[in-house]
Amino acid sequence: MDLKEAFKVAMQGEIEGRELYAAAAEKVSDAKAKEVFSNLSKEENLHFEHLQKLAQSHFEGKPVLIPQLAKIETFADAQSPIFTREFKDFINGRHFEMATLSIGMKLELESSKFYSEMAESTKDKPLKDFFRYLADWEEGHYQALKQQIGFLKEHYELQNSLFRF
Repeated sequence: MDLKEAFKVAMQGEIEGRELYAAAAEKVSDAKAKEVFSNLSKEENLHFEHLQKLAQSHFEGKPVLIPQLAKIETFADAQSPIFTREFKDFINGRHFEMATLSIGMKLELESSKFYSEMAESTKDKPLKDFFRYLADWEEGHYQALKQQIGFLKEHYELQNSLFRF
């Protein structure tokens, strides 16, 4: 895949993440999750905007200035980084929330791997460093989503009768 196509794929992935998290922020009732999903949507949008500017500069032959991205989202609770701990007690029928976590986890893992591949394939050191930075950032999101699913999974399966078989 050439760099132009790689930028397109990366920007599309950021749009998908932004829209997923924005929809989740609107729909969830858990206050902590609403805030976290909203912040994740903002982060994905920032990634998109930076990628767009980088691609434009790169392909116009201008110097590529790598932005310093401050992390917006922090996960204070290692066990339940997205939802309040109380959410676990009311997880019956919360299929949208669990689906959002699952889809988000897949998007973040895919993005992390993609950015790692982009970092390996480009010879431009600033771009390489930027793609590595994004890969690590997306990996952090993946780990938080994975941790959240792990925290909720057993209760979700029990309360939604997924163990009937």
